[in-house]
Amino acid sequence: MYDRTAEGHELTFCVSGKLWNRSLVMVDTQTKTEWSHILGRGMKGKLEGHQLEAIPADMVTWKSWKTEFPETTVLALSRTRHRDYTNQFYRNPSDFVLGYRSSKQVHHCSFQHLMTRPVLNVNADDLPLVLTFDRESTSARIFHRKLDDQVLEFHLVAESVRDKQTDSTWDRVSGKATAGPMKGKQLKPHVAIPSYRKSWITFHPNSVPHRP
Repeated sequence: MYDRTAEGHELTFCVSGKLWNRSLVMVDTQTKTEWSHILGRGMKGKLEGHQLEAIPADMVTWKSWKTEFPETTVLALSRTRHRDYTNQFYRNPSDFVLGYRSSKQVHHCSFQHLMTRPVLNVNADDLPLVLTFDRESTSARIFHRKLDDQVLEFHLVAESVRDKQTDSTWDRVSGKATAGPMKGKQLKPHVAIPSYRKSWITFHPNSVPHRP
């Protein structure tokens, strides 16, 4: 997800009908610039080279989202209403990665690994992060592990996420502490991009993979 403001103007995006490296190309209606949806960068046109600001977002099942945010409405198109997009994911989780950036490099972790290690502490250069995966909602998220000048280390205890420093319990989807000394505290989300493995490597050939 991106902030659709560029050079002080709010842009309206639509699908261009084109693909670049097997990836969707967007176009804005104001300047007709073509944009890479994976990079969030103008590739051709008046705003070529402009970088949109990435915003932390999530890709989850409608059931899980509706439970968390019951007042939400959604556009349901007839051609997609009855598709189950999680089937392909669970058939071939190794085809998907969760991509993210540090200050120096681009990184990725396979969903196949996240399914076996749903709470994963990583150090991405100068950033202590935790990657979380929720099988029911297929939600994969990344949070900063540093909170109140303390770096936390997370682990699973009977399917509950806890930190080793305070033994507080955390919600792996929202990043909020639900019990213990840290109750009410919120981890800062980090931008994460679910992607096909081949597409991610094509756009980021030097991406650093997480090694189990």
